[in-house]
Amino acid sequence: MNIAIALVLGLLIGWLIEWVIDWFYWRRPRSEPVQKAPPVSAITAPQKTERSKTPPAHPDDLIAIKGIGPVISKRLNQSGIYTYEQLADLTLDEFEEALGDLLQRFINERSILRQARGLADKKKAG
Repeated sequence: MNIAIALVLGLLIGWLIEWVIDWFYWRRPRSEPVQKAPPVSAITAPQKTERSKTPPAHPDDLIAIKGIGPVISKRLNQSGIYTYEQLADLTLDEFEEALGDLLQRFINERSILRQARGLADKKKAG
C-alpha cells in the first residue's frame, strides 16, 4: 500500500512542478508593446484569377501529364482548369486549392506544374 501511495504522490508532485514551470516560462503574461494593425488600404488581397466553368471548344488532355489521372483531371476541370496554359499559370497555393484532399497523392507538385508549362510552350510553338 505504501508503494501505491508513494507512486500517486510522486505523480502529483511531478505534475505540479511541470505546471509551475509551464506557467512561469511559457504562459506568463508578457509586457510586450501592442503593435498597431496596418491600415486597411495597405492590405492587399491576392488577386484570384477567374476561371470559366464551361470548357473551351478544344480542352487539352490533362492526363498526358505524368502524375495526373482521370480523377485528378476531373477535379481540375471542376475547378475551371481545362488547358495546359491554365494549369501552368497556377501557383502552388492555387494548385493545392483546386485539388484539395487529392493533393496528398502527389510526391512533387512542382513537377506537374513544370510539365504543364512545357506542354503549354510546345502548344504555343505549334
